[in-house]
Amino acid sequence: MLANFTKGSLLIAETQAVARLLLEQADSGRWKLAIEVENVLQAKTINTAKSYANIARIRLQTMDEGVWEIVAFGERESVVQAILACAVKFSPLFAEFMRGPLKDEYRRLSASLEERVWRSFYSDMALLHPNLAEVSENSQAKLRQNAFRMLTEAGYLSRDKNRSLQYVRIMSDVRNYLRARNHLDVLAALECAT
Repeated sequence: MLANFTKGSLLIAETQAVARLLLEQADSGRWKLAIEVENVLQAKTINTAKSYANIARIRLQTMDEGVWEIVAFGERESVVQAILACAVKFSPLFAEFMRGPLKDEYRRLSASLEERVWRSFYSDMALLHPNLAEVSENSQAKLRQNAFRMLTEAGYLSRDKNRSLQYVRIMSDVRNYLRARNHLDVLAALECAT
């Protein structure tokens, strides 16, 4: 099982810029110019820009141009949900967390998402997937931090210290895209709050 979201949360503005480059079918020269010279991601350093651009591109490429259009030009809520859908598709561990423990917390009508829920989930997954047991404690903490940050950015958790669970209505353009492309496992993750 891949635990591959230690380097960034949803990176919303950055992912929108990358989606536009993908829709342009930017070649390597154009890509380098946009990321490293024009600094379309508005990053502080070239290395950060390159890192964020690669993360965004890899996530976006789990899906096709239909979702890139939503990300590049959609309404804010749709943009965020489409980016979340790509992150879920790219990150099986995060997807499993949303479809399992997070959904359970909503069913229980829990007021907030406690860190123990993630720790328990991760321990269970490490028993099933030995590669997860080899991940350092610092990286495990970073995974939890980024998982919670992505959920906050997408509106599932409140922005205060309580991390209150919030209802999220999946936007019709995102739902229709995921159904049409048979990404039902991703849709199930996004619908954890319903």
